[in-house]
Amino acid sequence: MRTLYVSALAASLGLSACGGGGGGSPIAVAPEPPSSSDRPRIEQTRSVLPSAARVYDYLYIHGSGEPFAGFDGTYQVPPGLRRFASPPTVRLRAGMSDRESANAYYAVALVNRALPYSHHLQIGADFPNDYPRESGTYFRAAPSGELFIEFTEGLQNLDGAPGFANSDGTARSRTAAQVGLNSEEFRGRPDWQAVSVLVHELLHTLGLDAHVPGDTYPDSNMFDAWFRLDGSLPAIDAAALQVLYTRLEAFTPPEDLSPALLGSWEDESMDIGGRIGPVTFGVRHANDIDMPFTAGREPTTTLADNSRLQGTATWTGALAGYTASQVTVAGAAGISVNLDTRNGRADFTGLENEDGSMWGDGDLGYTITVGGNYLRSTGGDAGTVNGQFYGANHEGVGGSVERSDLTAAFGATR
Repeated sequence: MRTLYVSALAASLGLSACGGGGGGSPIAVAPEPPSSSDRPRIEQTRSVLPSAARVYDYLYIHGSGEPFAGFDGTYQVPPGLRRFASPPTVRLRAGMSDRESANAYYAVALVNRALPYSHHLQIGADFPNDYPRESGTYFRAAPSGELFIEFTEGLQNLDGAPGFANSDGTARSRTAAQVGLNSEEFRGRPDWQAVSVLVHELLHTLGLDAHVPGDTYPDSNMFDAWFRLDGSLPAIDAAALQVLYTRLEAFTPPEDLSPALLGSWEDESMDIGGRIGPVTFGVRHANDIDMPFTAGREPTTTLADNSRLQGTATWTGALAGYTASQVTVAGAAGISVNLDTRNGRADFTGLENEDGSMWGDGDLGYTITVGGNYLRSTGGDAGTVNGQFYGANHEGVGGSVERSDLTAAFGATR
């Protein structure tokens, strides 16, 4: 195990979340740099991942064409693994609530964390509420290369399911898809439940068609759509998605499936990260893919409903990650949110390579917005920032920074 240290927490954002204050932009101030004993520790460790044989068995269930269990009986899909030839553009329905949109953005972010940056799903403009449906169904006729997501009313007759996935395509690939969740089902439920079900449906549209057996894969989101995902996909789901999109063609017939298709497969990852307050965060590297992750306790309310917070709330902590050439990078993280507008900033400063040299120009900055307990970037430097709040009263926040030249995770406390 190797330990690195964040050199400073300079230029973190900092008005505490107490006292009055109303609208306006968050104010950036630099707190006193911590002493060496207070600097967050960034450690390198290892994790065990699914073996090639286990991933093959899992993929065979999805590609065999054999029946699998559904909500009201047995379902069957044509044999073979089918995926999009290139990652689709995701479009959300216009008019969804901020919280519903935030859940959808975060579900897409969790899928993207399992994939190389070049294979990420891109999010495009919202599609209109009156976009035509296929006659007599809830399904929208999404254009080729697009994947629609919506929360909608009146899905109670879908065999008791909280949502649905619908895919179009040819015999040899997916071309378009839609995911829909029943709005009534998720009112009053915690955010993570909507995110978990959304990811389940998204994985169906991306090529994992079946429901896997719980006695073999109890921690798979494709066994239990309500399985809490927190800040990453389950290891088996992530591994299968990686093989499907980086090692297989758009169509793989079942007779061609074998462990040999996985090639040289690593079942152990090199991790970099740490723990700050209620947040565990880091990046796993294996099989040429960097996978950010976070974990922690779900807040008891949304950030907007936390009566203890007023004005501008600020969280400070650390970032750790890998460059495209697997050089480790560490620095300071600062998240600031105006509680009235739920807009703010994510700033990462003092970024250094493992040899002590400056990474890039030493900092990254993004504007962010918050819906429910999730945040996402809306502008700033290249790349994307996605995260969620942790702790009963939002004491922590963790998330990912993903770019072509850096894959990182961060954790911070209020």
